[in-house]
Amino acid sequence: MTSNNITTAMNDMAPEVIYNVFSFLSYPEVYRIRGVCRKFQVMGEYHIYQQIKTLGQSISIKLDGKKKSNSTMELEAYQYDAKNRIIEFRPKSNSLLSLGSSASEWSAYYRLLKIHFSGWFSNNNSSLQIPSAVEKLSPQDQAMFLYHHQYNSSIEKTYELPSWHANHHQTADRFLGDKGLILNLSYRQSAFAEDIDYTNQQQMIGLPTSYYSYRSIASSTPMPSAPVMEIKWIRVTLDWVLLGMVKSNSPQGQIYEESFSTLNGLLAKEGCFKYDPLSEPVLNHIIHQQEVEEKQVLSEALVRYVQSHTHECHTRLSRLQHMLEGAGVDAQVLWKYTFAKSFVVGNGSLLGEEDVVRRIQDSEEEWRQKKLSLSRRLSLYNSNTSSSL
Repeated sequence: MTSNNITTAMNDMAPEVIYNVFSFLSYPEVYRIRGVCRKFQVMGEYHIYQQIKTLGQSISIKLDGKKKSNSTMELEAYQYDAKNRIIEFRPKSNSLLSLGSSASEWSAYYRLLKIHFSGWFSNNNSSLQIPSAVEKLSPQDQAMFLYHHQYNSSIEKTYELPSWHANHHQTADRFLGDKGLILNLSYRQSAFAEDIDYTNQQQMIGLPTSYYSYRSIASSTPMPSAPVMEIKWIRVTLDWVLLGMVKSNSPQGQIYEESFSTLNGLLAKEGCFKYDPLSEPVLNHIIHQQEVEEKQVLSEALVRYVQSHTHECHTRLSRLQHMLEGAGVDAQVLWKYTFAKSFVVGNGSLLGEEDVVRRIQDSEEEWRQKKLSLSRRLSLYNSNTSSSL
């Protein structure tokens, strides 16, 4: 039977039969099959969403990557946008996260977070299974193999929270984005912090009595309590969900790709050809367009923002990614290296962009050469074991 006949036969199957077949396959396998025809695409994508809901799989947001219960939130699948192939997750119960445990820790507020899908940690993830022959390698080679083999850019990637200010009422929607996701949140100060007028407090302190006797504002002004971050929802593409399960060099699709394409055209008419697609004003515009469901219209505020921030179209992360791609290195590997992560999301770094790219390039080249040698040794061991049996 030819492939066309097989496809025709499967298309004639009842939907419940096809869904039953899908239930025996992994998400990546269903995702590959969806390319057979339009019917399989729609059914396969919806099947993945339904399985996520049925199995209770969730997205966890971990502040600063910590595992403490008070700094981690679980979000469950809420609805599926078939047009844009996006799953929306919402908090399971309590949607509030404290960014600090006490007023005395005001200088250590959380600033970074990680976003994980529970399906990435499944024991059935064949792409991360360790060959048994690895035990025959030396401890040094084992460590190198495990370090690179188990690396998952989706798990290691770190995001930076939008800034907040204690003097302002920041109850408005805030957005954090990536190519495959958008997170909607807001900040809320406690009533105690909102009642403090820090400007007047500073004016009341007065001048110092001597050159060396500056009075500390911290000693005279009550410290604000930690803000509370309210997570409203996170929307992720199916590509984003699948990317953490398989090792693939295929490009990740842009969330709300059609809306971004329209925005590019509208901004081009205003003479704006460079902008940061992950900036909050842009993300706010994209989300607003999904809610109003009408023809996109650029606000004057957005145009002014893009025109005044053209020089910021490339963030530190995006510049580093472009430089790595230009050097022939997969940009996703940067989260593998601590020095690179510190450069992207740290407060400072002794390394420059060129230094970071060169060190990553050298490390990846060393691993590429070592990987060939290890692969031959592992293959030789497996063949000898098979022949002895």
